[in-house]
Amino acid sequence: MHLFIALHEEHADVALSFWNLWTFDPLIVAGLSVLFALYTRGLWLSKGRSGNLFPWWRPTLFYVGWLSLLAGAVSPIDGLSGDLFLMHMIQHMLLVMVAPPLILLGAPVVPVMRGLPDVVRYNFAIPLLQMRRVRSVLHFLTSPLIAWLFFVFTLWIWHIPSVYNDATQNEGLHLLQHSMFIGAAGFFWWTVIDPVPLRPRLAYGLRLLYLFLATIQSIVLAGIITLSPDVLYTYYETVPRTWGISVADDQTIAGLIMWIPGAMMYFTALAAIFLVMLKKDDQRMRRLEGREDTS
Repeated sequence: MHLFIALHEEHADVALSFWNLWTFDPLIVAGLSVLFALYTRGLWLSKGRSGNLFPWWRPTLFYVGWLSLLAGAVSPIDGLSGDLFLMHMIQHMLLVMVAPPLILLGAPVVPVMRGLPDVVRYNFAIPLLQMRRVRSVLHFLTSPLIAWLFFVFTLWIWHIPSVYNDATQNEGLHLLQHSMFIGAAGFFWWTVIDPVPLRPRLAYGLRLLYLFLATIQSIVLAGIITLSPDVLYTYYETVPRTWGISVADDQTIAGLIMWIPGAMMYFTALAAIFLVMLKKDDQRMRRLEGREDTS
């Protein structure tokens, strides 16, 4: 009986500790809730109006991306990233390599706009997006070269040891770090995916180069972190070692997470773009053959 009580209390302590690791930042939770509500409402209002714009797989990918964003932003992954660099890297993968492309593949532009209350959409959102200055800024930020440079700059600047160490100890910098990760990743993947109904900005062949160069710089950064003989992120020497992992091993594992799963995600995107390019070429050839047959 005493053993049962002791085990029950131990499990209760573990459950309470796990629950306490959820951060539930009000600003982040509010933003994610609004995004979920607008997309869902807009999707519902779009039924029967948008044809094949929203096949079943688009909302599915959006919601998986949304859950990935939730996991990276408020789950115990975020709570443990203050103790383990490897958890920071898992969080980094979710916020940069998983959530943004999945959300964009969900074609969020039309549902989110339709999900806005009419008074907000017609009196604020549409007039704002029609302003020449706003359109110029968005056009600049989503231009392929700027999006690529901003993405690479964000990854490297926040992994400079002194900058990273400061961000782990300053809540404002930590929030800025996450905001830049998500924003830079959003603009980066925007160029690759071209979320419906927007028009392409980059030819498929150039997208392959765009992704390949991003893969190379990511591998270089991961290699520096993995192979460094010194502890780069000294903040982790000041906190208790969770799960008994040494600071050096923690850094090596984190680098390998960026290196191997990160590269696999880039290669998956490269393969997808290559297959789409082949499909487009095949469709073009069939159209040409059809014209020749009718002439």
